[in-house]
Amino acid sequence: MLILFVFFLFTCVLLLCVFLRHRPVIGLFIIAIDIIACFLIYIYGYKFIDSSVRSRKTTITEQKILKASNALAVDFSITNTSKRDFKECKITAKIFKDKLPEDSFLTEYKNKFLPYRKRSREIKELKKEQTQNQRISFENFTYENNYTIRLSSECF
Repeated sequence: MLILFVFFLFTCVLLLCVFLRHRPVIGLFIIAIDIIACFLIYIYGYKFIDSSVRSRKTTITEQKILKASNALAVDFSITNTSKRDFKECKITAKIFKDKLPEDSFLTEYKNKFLPYRKRSREIKELKKEQTQNQRISFENFTYENNYTIRLSSECF
């Protein structure tokens, strides 16, 4: 529905610009604003629908470094807080390096936006108001204590 709405909005504004063919500068300005607005409506509309209709809660319960296997184990829980059951959920754990004093400007922003390591786990059948505890392991994890773990999830 969101894609149809964005397409309909774009088509209607494009049709409006056809009537402004004698004023090409205004028409191009309106088309540029339309493209930006449709992009923003699609991105933020998806996030709004995802957070309100398919609501869920993910929390990291524990993280530990296993010395014997040199792995990082991240225990987390996911709770379905929506009104419907989920057929499948994909939870992604991303490890980001923290800022170090000797990092350059580019390295700082690279570490902020690009994950150092990334792992996913899929869950089948998460019923409403149900909580599941899961674990994601990162093998060969030799990084020191300055890292941040972020969880993101998609459920359908």
